[in-house]
Amino acid sequence: MKTDAVRAQTTQAPTTARPTASGWSSLPTAKQATEWEKIRPGTFAEVMASVERAERHARAMAWAEFALRALGLVAGLGSVAILGWTAAHFAISGAATQGLGVFGAGSASIVGAFLSVRRGRGQD
Repeated sequence: MKTDAVRAQTTQAPTTARPTASGWSSLPTAKQATEWEKIRPGTFAEVMASVERAERHARAMAWAEFALRALGLVAGLGSVAILGWTAAHFAISGAATQGLGVFGAGSASIVGAFLSVRRGRGQD
């Protein structure tokens, strides 16, 4: 039999918010910024410039990752197309089983490589 405390714990939804991974969340408060400016003028401007540079860098890295993924997909598709052309050439030449072997083994290895990369990144 569940007690009221246990029942309350199991029915409540978690209310904690997840922190965001942004440079803006680590900025000092207005009071701290004012104190820094009194000690050394221009400090807060330097902090803001640093945060803005970090945000620009993060955006550039996201675009670079997107471009590399797109290039990988195009390269994989091109490889499968070349394997298909090679298999067709084998079939036309009278060696259909060898062509099927080249196409099957090559395509399976490409698919395996793509799946292992995605699993390594945690994107099942």
